[in-house]
Amino acid sequence: MQRYIDFLDRYKYIILVLTTLMVALFSIALKDLAYEGSYKIWFDKESKILKEYEHFRTTFSGDDTFIVAFKDENGIFNQKAVTTILALTDAFKKIDGVRKVNSLTNYQYISSQDDEIIVEDFIKDFNNLEKKSVLAVNDKLILNQLIDKEGLSTAIAVQLSNESGANEEVNIYVMRAIQDITDALSKKSGYKFYITGAPAITASLVTISQSDAIVLMPLAVIMVLALLFTLFRTYLGVLVPSIVIVFTFLLVLSIQVLLGYKLNNFTVNIPSFVTAIAIADAMHLYLAWVFYRSKNINNKEALITAFQNNIKPVALTSFTTASGFASLGLSAIEPIATLGIAITAAAVIAFVLTVTLIPVLLLIFGEKHKVKPLKFLNLFHTKGYGAFIVKHDKKIVYSFGLLFLFFAYGLSFIKVDSNSIKYFSVDTAVRSGSDFIEKNLTGSMVYEIVLDSKQKEGVKNPEFLNTVVRFENDLRAEYKNIRFTTSLKDIVVRMQEVLDEKSLHDIPQDKNLVAQYLLLYSMSLPQGMEINDKIDTSEQFLRLSINTNLVNTSKDLEMIAWIKKWWEINSSFSADVQGQTAIFAYMQSSLTNTLVLSITTTLFTIAPLMYLIFRNFKILLIFIVPNIAPIIFVAGVMGYLNINIDLGIAISASIILGIAVDDTIHFFSKFFDAIKIKTFEESIDYVISHSGNAMILTTFILSFTFALFGLSSFIPNVNFAIVTVVALNMAVLFDLVLLPALLSVFMRR
Repeated sequence: MQRYIDFLDRYKYIILVLTTLMVALFSIALKDLAYEGSYKIWFDKESKILKEYEHFRTTFSGDDTFIVAFKDENGIFNQKAVTTILALTDAFKKIDGVRKVNSLTNYQYISSQDDEIIVEDFIKDFNNLEKKSVLAVNDKLILNQLIDKEGLSTAIAVQLSNESGANEEVNIYVMRAIQDITDALSKKSGYKFYITGAPAITASLVTISQSDAIVLMPLAVIMVLALLFTLFRTYLGVLVPSIVIVFTFLLVLSIQVLLGYKLNNFTVNIPSFVTAIAIADAMHLYLAWVFYRSKNINNKEALITAFQNNIKPVALTSFTTASGFASLGLSAIEPIATLGIAITAAAVIAFVLTVTLIPVLLLIFGEKHKVKPLKFLNLFHTKGYGAFIVKHDKKIVYSFGLLFLFFAYGLSFIKVDSNSIKYFSVDTAVRSGSDFIEKNLTGSMVYEIVLDSKQKEGVKNPEFLNTVVRFENDLRAEYKNIRFTTSLKDIVVRMQEVLDEKSLHDIPQDKNLVAQYLLLYSMSLPQGMEINDKIDTSEQFLRLSINTNLVNTSKDLEMIAWIKKWWEINSSFSADVQGQTAIFAYMQSSLTNTLVLSITTTLFTIAPLMYLIFRNFKILLIFIVPNIAPIIFVAGVMGYLNINIDLGIAISASIILGIAVDDTIHFFSKFFDAIKIKTFEESIDYVISHSGNAMILTTFILSFTFALFGLSSFIPNVNFAIVTVVALNMAVLFDLVLLPALLSVFMRR
């Protein structure tokens, strides 16, 4: 160790300059840093789910539709409201990327006059508004979609072309254009407009995540610097940990760009993860150096001693962190793979910088640096803690055991929820829009059911259409959250009502008559209002759209399974459920797999390594308990409080386990070094005095840093902050109290 420090001392200025230049060169790549928020990133390229959804988009022109709604307490059918709808409809049509706009004014109303079918815009002028109000609230084709039953609220659907909807940049552009139009019209009319829909969700995911990265990341850096200065009150106390964090972050992000990866909702918080890894390594080494310097040991000797006592646990924690996350890099799902690669790189880079750059900085600036008395370093220097643990070891173990069982039971109440709308706080535009529409108009979640008639032109088959009617009735009876259903079948029913009022059947019993109805209807439509988004070109597949209220993803998946099973059991036809709402529901399995994979890979990587080191199965079990306990504790609390697992919590599990394992390794390393020459009680005192401060300070700094994400409008970030802060503090409690008690009960003798 002496020779290594001498080598660093000899070339310290060269190492500092070369390292800085290397980081600067890599950082040039950051000019190409980009962001991706598409749903596609959550599925591997060969995913059957993704391929089927892309086929649906190609067949039916996609499902990318903005919904704009507003309310008039005096009723929608007045001159002011109608003028507003006309203005919005016309303005939205002119936005690049928009394929079709459906509103109350251009709704193609079907009627007959002198046995002649008429399909025309529902509202052309301000005549007969009162009469049309009565017609609208009794029209099943638009009730609870374009108009509510009281006639007070209305919605306008802005549908994007298939190509535009697949492009998140277009989603953002169109949403901003819609907001500009509605903002300008709001000033004139006084109406408050609400915006939601699948492309609005995509646009909001991107813009809010980017905003968080721009605002919260700098705040996190400032927070770390402020805390370091408050604790150490010297420039060196700020410089040493900070330079490791910043250099690691710049290198990791540059590597991501060079590998061709983009940031996404999952990886935009990489700087937080890097901070957690880098500061843990830096803090242990720096605090050890401060400890020995405060005892009037000369700079180089203090560095050598600190290095000798910490190199093994720092190397081990870096290796275990890198190994645990490296397996995630093999995932076919890009966000998981990029996170795995990023954390693996961060662990390796932070270790290299810790064992090179920190000694170099301390060799350059440490000699003349006056170490100020740090009162917090005496927090755990009081002798007698080991004796206290020995005296009360069984009580401590039993108490924690009971707590563990209590919170483990809470796991039975845990649910996973990847509902995209719930990712936003209630004050965001897309969430408030969704809440308004659900309260005043219809369900905010849209599912697209593709019904297969099993033959060409089969959608005209009366048997098939009657089956659709039976299905809708059974679906509404089974799921009360269904607010609206629509398909081309409804047009056939309306044509039957208009042309054959005496018919005893909703659906014509003659296939040719159905064909005539559809031909007559389609020929009467104006350009741009075609029916090719409702059936495929072979007329074998029918699109049935349903609006549902916002529920947990588990309930969505249950409904999807029920739909498929109904068609399998009750007909010779079949059904598949598509649409972006379904895609986000299918993401739940990816979310669950991410959570399980991140925890199990880390444990199965670390456990064998720990066994090889200690050669003792009992010690291995003692090692695992305080690392799993914080996750069980937090998950149990979530279960009791009915907090669902989402994207942010899935991420936090990996970070919690990584930090907890690092602390445990440092504890074990110091303990097994001390127990060779000290009593058990003295060994515990030694561990607490030499590692306790670093463990607590790391947790303290990270807690404040992660807590900043509680300010986000992106709910997974808020949940990530809450869960991570609570779990990290529980982890340090388990390591400093439960772990020594377990060692006392099972290993002291």
